[in-house]
Amino acid sequence: MAQNVGTPRFYVDIFSYLRAIGLTGYESQYFPCGLNPTNAGSYDFTHGGSEDLADFFSYKTSNLLSEEIIRNSTHNKTVYGFLGHNFNSVNIEPRVKINIENAADSYGQGIEIVNWGRDEVPEYDGFSLYEVEHGIEGGEFERWVFRIKSADDTTNAGTIKLGSIFIGTYYDMPHSPDLNLKLSYEYDGVKTIQTKGGATLSNATYAKPADWGEYGAWQLGNNKNYRNGRRKWDLSFSFLSDTDVMPNLGVQNYEADTEGDIVDTEDILTGTDFFSQVWNRTLGGHLPFIFQPDKDNNSPDQFAICRFDMNSLVYSQIAPNLYSLQCSIIESW
Repeated sequence: MAQNVGTPRFYVDIFSYLRAIGLTGYESQYFPCGLNPTNAGSYDFTHGGSEDLADFFSYKTSNLLSEEIIRNSTHNKTVYGFLGHNFNSVNIEPRVKINIENAADSYGQGIEIVNWGRDEVPEYDGFSLYEVEHGIEGGEFERWVFRIKSADDTTNAGTIKLGSIFIGTYYDMPHSPDLNLKLSYEYDGVKTIQTKGGATLSNATYAKPADWGEYGAWQLGNNKNYRNGRRKWDLSFSFLSDTDVMPNLGVQNYEADTEGDIVDTEDILTGTDFFSQVWNRTLGGHLPFIFQPDKDNNSPDQFAICRFDMNSLVYSQIAPNLYSLQCSIIESW
């Protein structure tokens, strides 16, 4: 598919962010979580119909870990991804649920992004992404649980292969970038030297994203990853509203003032702006995220694990309450 840039989408890894700031952790070590699918593992299982295969998140450890932080407060969606899996080959249906204190667990309905269906075996091995809006009523979020279910509801045994589980949310830019965008393919792992005799010697320490176990990065089916090069996007956005980019740097919701008027109802954890939802939750480029250049194009080649390739985030005011933003995004593995 053509690598056209429409309205970009950032899939932010909420688990890695919460773990980095000390608000969550593993309850068991069965499955890796985050954006590290090259560390693929194999996990034996036997069950009769359905089974909680692993509880791998801790209980809530701070009142900051509210239901708002596990999803974008604009659309209330959580995104789950299984990267580098063989679910089709072992004929299982993967789901993620959340435990809710003093209330029923919630799976949500689930909407396919790529290669996933509710109560269905994924059509391909490789990777799957879906979004879901959880119902959280009568209690508070406690933990995530990864569950598998046999497709035929009978005793089933096999070996799961899985690189990592992504749990996060997404942020859509308010509009498409300016026309002066740039997409480049870097080959920074290739080094060449010229000998005194004039011969050229070349050494490639890497030339493409690492495979996800037996599967190529962002491949569906058993195909290997034949694409090479590291993608890099240089984007600029103009005429962004101050409410789209400016965060409330507080960490508590403000209450009514002494006159009874509401001062503010958002903070940096629940804000709907780019800084709060993306820049802050990736720790300014320290943590990777999934980048989709065009949110309306769900072809597998439209996804990339990336980091921000810049040391600072700069807003330039171009008119009252309107700002421009430039960002550099580079594929990471």
